[in-house]
Amino acid sequence: MNTLIRNRFGTDEIEVKRNDLSKVTVTKYRLFELIHLLVEQYGYTTLNAITCTDWIEEGHFAMTYILTIKDRKHTFMVQTMIGREEAQIDSLTTLFKQAEIMERDLHEMYGIDFPGNGNLVELSLENWVHTPPLRREFDTLAFVNELHDFREGRDDNMDVKAEMKRLRALKKAAKEAAAKKEASPAEEKEAQQESDDGK
Repeated sequence: MNTLIRNRFGTDEIEVKRNDLSKVTVTKYRLFELIHLLVEQYGYTTLNAITCTDWIEEGHFAMTYILTIKDRKHTFMVQTMIGREEAQIDSLTTLFKQAEIMERDLHEMYGIDFPGNGNLVELSLENWVHTPPLRREFDTLAFVNELHDFREGRDDNMDVKAEMKRLRALKKAAKEAAAKKEASPAEEKEAQQESDDGK
């Protein structure tokens, strides 16, 4: 099957991650042709998920379609790249009904358009007018500090930035203490050796 995919789709980007998991990367224009092949000829009849990774530095989203074979013994990840600006890719709802809600989620969280999906309405973010929250340029901390206040009268109210700084300092101190503790037995041994040599 891998040889067929390489030859037909002109890609060497097939990776066997485990015996039961493979991944292939193809162009956006061949994506659905490959998915149809996997469904119709190889029995990958379950769409487990459609995921998105924001590669902001490279200016695109990595869209991954995760398909599982009928007997559940193998999963294929089919990945393609789409531009972040005016991000869109055709809907997979004509092949998998469950793609509708997956695409709704990605539309809401990343701002991706799925032509062919007629139900890209709010899923969990009611009246959201800001940058889609899973895009990497969205600043969660700034959003929280700008739009939300801590409730009055709570003993655990704290400044978010100050608390993050405090937690980072604690983590750093713990690492330094662990490094010092690891070094101590060696230093003790060296001191003991020097003491023995001096006798």
